[in-house]
Amino acid sequence: MKGDKMIFYVGDTHGRLSDIKKIEKEAVAAGAKVIIQVGDFGMHFAKDCEVAEWFNNREGGLNWITCGGNHDNWPAWRGMPKVELFNNKVHQIAAGCFFAERGSVLNIGGENHLFFGGAESTDKVFRSEGLDWWAEETPSQEEALTFYDSMLKYQPEVVVTHEAPLRVEIKRMNRDSNPTPRTLENILKHCGHKPSRWYFGHHHIKEEWVNEGTTFYCCGVHGDYVVSSRPWGQPA
Repeated sequence: MKGDKMIFYVGDTHGRLSDIKKIEKEAVAAGAKVIIQVGDFGMHFAKDCEVAEWFNNREGGLNWITCGGNHDNWPAWRGMPKVELFNNKVHQIAAGCFFAERGSVLNIGGENHLFFGGAESTDKVFRSEGLDWWAEETPSQEEALTFYDSMLKYQPEVVVTHEAPLRVEIKRMNRDSNPTPRTLENILKHCGHKPSRWYFGHHHIKEEWVNEGTTFYCCGVHGDYVVSSRPWGQPA
């Protein structure tokens, strides 16, 4: 697969710098063009962030794009400046590291990628709002409508989220009562568009499912990733 200009779709990293370094080293060696991360990235989660420091001081390396998860600092990210990347505006949260807002579409390698981060924390009762938990983890109704509109308008080949729609059968307590998987399921049910591939995280497993023509990939945790080996610029 080397030389195919691959994309690495990376699972939850939770700010573990050793895993981030490992992934980048393997992506560069494989000839990847960009790294897409499915949330719970951990950038700026704490005031002194070694991940941000590493990105800001590294030489070379690949661009990383994250959709954000439930364990990410949404207010901090949204306060970062916006820059142009892959035909859209994204927040630059460190050098070579970018956050794509919910409902935004980036044309990466000839394929439209639709982003929609966030999910519900099962451990928020043990956390403090504004310190290590932020209410913005759950998408708003307006953001859900933006995501729906983008599905219809851009017909994305690829969707990148932190959660997955309910049709992806993941054994997790009370998942069907959480807003985000229900929202994703309703949007997918009513929009009529079926993406080719859908990458997500949150559940800390590496597994794939096929449902109505869409392949869903849970990208794992702490160093795990899924690789797309299509030649750069050649959509599915």
